[in-house]
Amino acid sequence: MSTLTLPFSNSTLQAALRRYLDQPSLEVGEVVPRKLGGGFSGSPVYRLKISYYSENGEPAEINLVFKEGAQSGGAISYSVAGRESRFYNTLAADLPVRTPQVLLNTYDDLLTEEHGHDTLVVGDGGSNSGLSLCNDWVLIEALPKEGVWPQTQWNGQNYTDAVVALAQLHAQRWAETPNHSWLWEPTGAHAHALAVQARQALLEIEGARWGGEFFAPEEMRAWLALLDNPDPLLTILNSLPRTLIHGDYWPGNIALKSACGEEGSAGMTVFDWQFVGVGPAVYDLSCLHSTSRWWFGRLPYSLTEMRGLYLRELNTLLGYRANSALSSEGLDAARAWRFATFWPSVILQYHTVLLARRAYLRSTVLEPALASLGRCMA
Repeated sequence: MSTLTLPFSNSTLQAALRRYLDQPSLEVGEVVPRKLGGGFSGSPVYRLKISYYSENGEPAEINLVFKEGAQSGGAISYSVAGRESRFYNTLAADLPVRTPQVLLNTYDDLLTEEHGHDTLVVGDGGSNSGLSLCNDWVLIEALPKEGVWPQTQWNGQNYTDAVVALAQLHAQRWAETPNHSWLWEPTGAHAHALAVQARQALLEIEGARWGGEFFAPEEMRAWLALLDNPDPLLTILNSLPRTLIHGDYWPGNIALKSACGEEGSAGMTVFDWQFVGVGPAVYDLSCLHSTSRWWFGRLPYSLTEMRGLYLRELNTLLGYRANSALSSEGLDAARAWRFATFWPSVILQYHTVLLARRAYLRSTVLEPALASLGRCMA
């Protein structure tokens, strides 16, 4: 068991659970934290198993997820410390896709009521306690494990539902994106910082004795040339309508209807909104295809086929043909830009593990991205 210092009191947690479960006299018992694996952003994630006594005095348990923003540097993880908490506080409730229900976050009214700002230490009380006193955090429902895993069993209908849900998400804010300074802009305000960070990672890879295992010299030159002058690619992407994007949309961040028991937009729950932002729709669609290809290999649909499914739904929702917003050139630009700004840092950080899968990495990720780059720059 790990130890964790939570940025709210036991009474605040109890009040939040009473509100969430609609049990005004519920009493919280033991809280047991377990550290979960964090994503690339480095944000710590904990599952909290909470014992409580219901209104009739019966013992029960509930699992919640506590996420705190990593105060890490770098353009990829820029502002993840507060982005997800602000998302749940401002945008989540109005979206056409289901998101996890929030019990508490940094800006919750319960924190300013009589429950106070005391902290809650949970776990075994060891000396190596995790200290969660960051500025931004969120406490949300834990989705059923069977709804999240295994994504390897996703079939064509699951991918269709995910594409339809993505079109619904984008259509709501089509060309009318929210004006929040904390939103991520991977092809806009943060694009050049992303390019600088990725270029530095590529130079470190080039200088490493193992670097040639991932990039041939001419491939390295092509990606460095793009990162030295990203404007031609960004011009393509920024000529497309902007919308609200998830930023990391793929099956690993989507729970299925069968386990969540929810009707609505494809019956899916979309989570991990640390990279929510503003950008062209092709960014999310390219992410869905390329990330799924990396993790799961052969997919039921090609990127072009996903585009067709997406456009059918989007055009219906908008009431007009928006096909030019997802042109082949735009999809190529998005796939190349996502690879150029994301994968160099991943390869640099995880090269020891990725060396054993470099042939697979080349066939599923690197070569398609390089082909997209070539078509854009031709």
